[in-house]
Amino acid sequence: MLKSQIASVRKRGFTLIELLVVIAIIAILIALLLPAVQQAREAARRTQCKNNLKQLALAAHNYADTHSSFPLQAGASLYGYSAQAQLLPFHEQGSLHSLINFNQPLTIGLAWNPQVNPAIAAVAGTRISVLMCPSDSGNPMFTDSFGFAWAGGNYLVNGGSGTQLNYCSGNNDGLFWRGSSIKFRDITDGTSNTAFMAETLFGNRQAATTTLVNPQRQMKRVNLGASCVATAEAMESTASTNFTGNRAGIWISSTGFHTLIQGYYPPNSKSPDFGNHGEVVSGPRSLHVGGAQLSLCDGSVRFVSENVNLSIFRNVFARNDGQVLGEF
Repeated sequence: MLKSQIASVRKRGFTLIELLVVIAIIAILIALLLPAVQQAREAARRTQCKNNLKQLALAAHNYADTHSSFPLQAGASLYGYSAQAQLLPFHEQGSLHSLINFNQPLTIGLAWNPQVNPAIAAVAGTRISVLMCPSDSGNPMFTDSFGFAWAGGNYLVNGGSGTQLNYCSGNNDGLFWRGSSIKFRDITDGTSNTAFMAETLFGNRQAATTTLVNPQRQMKRVNLGASCVATAEAMESTASTNFTGNRAGIWISSTGFHTLIQGYYPPNSKSPDFGNHGEVVSGPRSLHVGGAQLSLCDGSVRFVSENVNLSIFRNVFARNDGQVLGEF
């Protein structure tokens, strides 16, 4: 009798079927929650990306207060120092900035196949978190033909509307080109109507190929003679010689496809960036759903839809076209 009483009060365990049902329910709950978790993580990454752009725009203001102009783009060499390099001490990177001797050339050797100056190598290969958007899972490092790994950045400065010859880093209607030294008074459209910087994606780092694999991470190259002779419209309609994946690969360099961006294409265009002999038309790109972010010269940051009116968007990158934009 005692044994039967003990058996009657003994707790009953789960059967195999019940365990499988519980596991299935947990799996369903995880499947339902995972997209929400991923969305929350992306929202946090997008916010950090926005904060980076704002910090860099404010750094440009501090630079202008000190030097009476926006950051300088190197004028003597296609492979000189970028505006991003000039901004370093104004966003808490003064120690890194102090390691750069701006009187030293960034590269040595042939202009079309340059090698990093050993005196600059430690800085040139340094990743800087404020120059990288955490949403981009691409490779920030670009390894050149000499085996040196340069560090890239996701945030490129305004190189003009991109239309006609307004992409050239010799001169354009934006804020930066080789030898530029734009002052606030030169932004006649107003600082709240003019882009300072926009985000883009790292190249896919593949060698030159005749096949377009990913228009978001490759650049179409054409051969239309000397730099700044062919218009952007002509370059866009010309067949490619190859596609390269080295865009946004050297934050310290003033080379166009590493540090300049234009308004020719809307965010996340299905068409690849394109260039001719070192001059490039590069559009904003991101892994954010529906668009990309840019900072204006007044220090504000906006998320711009992929469906933005293209004419208005190009006006944002022109500092003096007489267009007052309002919302866009």
